Amino acid sequence: MKRKKTYKLLIFTCYGGCATGVAASKACIKIWQENPDSVKIGCLPAVIVPWKFKEILQNSEKRLLIDACAVQCGRKLFEQQKMPVDSYIELTSTLGVKKSKTLPLDDLEKKVYITIKNKVDELLG
Repeated sequence: MKRKKTYKLLIFTCYGGCATGVAASKACIKIWQENPDSVKIGCLPAVIVPWKFKEILQNSEKRLLIDACAVQCGRKLFEQQKMPVDSYIELTSTLGVKKSKTLPLDDLEKKVYITIKNKVDELLG
């Protein structure tokens, strides 16, 4: 049986229904496109599925978790499931912005992308 590819970095983000969540999802897709051999986006809800949990651990060297806002849904899910994470970003606090239930403006998208990209670069070495 062929073993699945191991990724250097698996990124999880909430994709939430707010400006920072949408900006994070767009940034993660762009980063994946820029690094297809070392980065992949993981399915955040899949961590509750026992066989997917095991597969996530086996197929990723490092994991980055991004929450769009201070509710920290992703962090709570990871903690509940005891999923190890190498780095964590909560965007509204990190960027000093309020949660907005709108689509993101270009300026916010750029800030979110730079924030996530810097962390990805750090984790990839």
